[in-house]
Amino acid sequence: MEGKEASSGRSAPFAAVLYSEPGTLGLVCNIIAAFVVAVGNILYGLESVSELSTVVGGIHLILIGGFLQLTAGIMSFRRNDHLTGTAFTVFATLWAFQGGANITMKESTSDITRSVLPVLVAYITIALSLFICSLFVNFIIPPVLVAMTLTLTFESVGLFYEWSKRVAVVFELIIVLTATYAVVVMATKGISQRYILPGFGNAPIDPLLIKRNVKRSNKKEKRKNTKYAEPMGMGYMGNVIPASVICFLGLGYFQNMTIPIIAVGCNSLLHIMASYYSFLRGDFFSSIQFMVHFIFWTSKTSFLYILPVDQVSSTDSYYGTWGTVLALAFITVCSSTQPIVVLVYNGLLTLTAVLSVEHIPISVQSYTFGVSAILCWVMAVYISTAHLLNSCAEKPVLYVGPELVSEERLFCCCKTLMKRDESGAPRDDDDEKRDQIINAIFFLCNMVSAIALSPLEITNQKASLSLLLTTGVLGNLLVARYSYARGSLSRAFVCATGCVVWSAWSLYILNASTGVATDSVIAITGVGLCVLSLVLTISMPRTWAVLVISLLVHSVSAVTKVYNANTKYYPLISSILVGLVGVYGFILYLGKGLSKASLLPEGKPLLKMRKSEVSSLPCPTFRSRIASDMFKAAEVLESGEVICVPTDTVYALAGSCSQPESISKIYHIKGRPPEKPICLCISHLQQLRSANPPFSPLLWRFMDRCYPGGITCVVKKGDWLQNMGVGKAVEYVGTKESVAIRVPDSSVLSYLVSITGPLAITSANPSGEPDSTHHDTVIDTLGRKLAGVVCDDESNETVASTVVNCMKIDEGVISYFRVGCVPQETVDNLFESVKKEMPE
Repeated sequence: MEGKEASSGRSAPFAAVLYSEPGTLGLVCNIIAAFVVAVGNILYGLESVSELSTVVGGIHLILIGGFLQLTAGIMSFRRNDHLTGTAFTVFATLWAFQGGANITMKESTSDITRSVLPVLVAYITIALSLFICSLFVNFIIPPVLVAMTLTLTFESVGLFYEWSKRVAVVFELIIVLTATYAVVVMATKGISQRYILPGFGNAPIDPLLIKRNVKRSNKKEKRKNTKYAEPMGMGYMGNVIPASVICFLGLGYFQNMTIPIIAVGCNSLLHIMASYYSFLRGDFFSSIQFMVHFIFWTSKTSFLYILPVDQVSSTDSYYGTWGTVLALAFITVCSSTQPIVVLVYNGLLTLTAVLSVEHIPISVQSYTFGVSAILCWVMAVYISTAHLLNSCAEKPVLYVGPELVSEERLFCCCKTLMKRDESGAPRDDDDEKRDQIINAIFFLCNMVSAIALSPLEITNQKASLSLLLTTGVLGNLLVARYSYARGSLSRAFVCATGCVVWSAWSLYILNASTGVATDSVIAITGVGLCVLSLVLTISMPRTWAVLVISLLVHSVSAVTKVYNANTKYYPLISSILVGLVGVYGFILYLGKGLSKASLLPEGKPLLKMRKSEVSSLPCPTFRSRIASDMFKAAEVLESGEVICVPTDTVYALAGSCSQPESISKIYHIKGRPPEKPICLCISHLQQLRSANPPFSPLLWRFMDRCYPGGITCVVKKGDWLQNMGVGKAVEYVGTKESVAIRVPDSSVLSYLVSITGPLAITSANPSGEPDSTHHDTVIDTLGRKLAGVVCDDESNETVASTVVNCMKIDEGVISYFRVGCVPQETVDNLFESVKKEMPE
């Protein structure tokens, strides 16, 4: 059935299994890669070492440290583990770069050696960023990242002093040892379904104890039905490597781009994956933003590789890079709807792009571009750390700032709001966002490519090659992949056609002096594909048809150019035509994607396709005021399934303690890290008294005053939990030493618990997303993963309960894991009054 997870026929695995599989794979890849590099450093400088062995070592780094670790990163993102996924993907690019560098560096001149330094320094800053974030996760990963940071530091020094490579071997072996222990811990936890070795269940810094008084905003509460983790931290990290390379190059530290271009090529994967996962999450702005970042950095560094500094003077009349400046300017304007640090960064990146244009003399451009790249570097490290850290802590630990304006105010000049499609049937918001992402990126890629190619006849032809390959070829291939993922084969075909058209121009530039055989075949093929694409666009908005027509005209100009026909200025005119249509469509779909509004006329399709009927709800629903429905919900719980229930605060996921496997499912459905505990929900305090826990009179009196209500008390675990019927679920609720008790002031939930017995509950939202305050939100975001939702309309609160640490209450002290709907001052006053009531 659609939306159901695949099953092997066994009971649902403990959530740790889902997390440890990619974790162990990724760590094993780092162990092997670190060992290969260590062996290479030990043998460095020995005459007996052959060139073949160096190449073989490089291939191992690419295949194991690169491709295999990238698989672990993708698996981690699919399990909503953004930090591990980011770390594995970043280090996959690191090992792949080192493997490529080993294969490429057949001779090590001083300039080539210096060109490796900016890459390693950039990775050092990234490793430090990941180390800071890992302190909020567990005790295992920080030592690995410390060893990685020190390894990269001594590898950087080892570029100039051989002794440093010997020191780097020590830290590479530390990576091997610490990562091996981490693999054992994670694997045994996944197999045994419990903590056996220390280090995984806790963190050096508990994010719950960090207090930040931040005003909540409902404006950006996006509730996405997705199993993919947040890719924003990874996307911003993708800006660090090229900024470092440009900085060192601009300041004249090195000239040869052979090795740095390998690093930038590997690093571009971070932007591409961030854009793609944002697309899967329905995050319009992030998907477009990271695609624009990819275009700018990759094309600019490729430009400097294709045209070295001594040839740049031949591109004084080249204005093709203004297309990327235009795209960045649009993104900067749209960034005003995002946190202020995003606006500042995109504004800084736009300034950097302006300072890099070819009209600025190279003697001046090197310093202006280089200095601005330093600022981009620092800002990228901060913003990526902030996104990762705030996601790990599930609160704004590092400042990112408020949004300046809403999408509606930014696009207040729009003609019509389009909250429904033309048939009047409501559309899935994320699917609509994905459609607009495809539209915007397609027009963006063709806009930038056309502007880049237009000065072909008045400047060095190679100047436009980097943008044509980046946006015209690779960009159109990527958006074709997006279209295929969305299930639109017609759009995928049109995007692939654009790739062929720009490939023809790229081949013409590359083979201008070698004949026309291959070029003519590709160019003529592009004309034929444009004609077929034009037929397919009859079911698409007319903007697509207009762009395909302009691409057809432009592909004809490619044929005439290949055959040296006397068509002066024809490529210029056709390029400008494609560029103008691209600008029009990009602005149109930017507004539509951000605010569901039409800034410009889009045009109805010539042929309207028949709309499919709106699908039914993705899961069963139970009415909270109907007793028979509540009994049905109880039956679902007792069968080991997970449902959503209303509480006295926000909606929560619930699993029966009589069915421990249901608690495992909660972790998987929510995407909740396994080290974060789930609380125990009971119907009334007498249910707890009957279990006869060894609580002090002060704790009992405090609980009498707290329950029922929006306060959760964390108390010591004990055998008394078995008296409540918790059974084997005792291993799955709370931590090893403590358990959180919840007695909600909700007649619906109390009635349900009185039927089923104690329930394990946690807020009904994807981990890291805002709490759900209406059953419709839960159905939209998690409905396909649930066995049912108890519908009770709007919740009484907008935030979850206040979690009070009562482990040291007998010492007259309480603390807070989380301050929720009940203010801390209220709880403190309540506790002080209880202490005064106690006899001396």
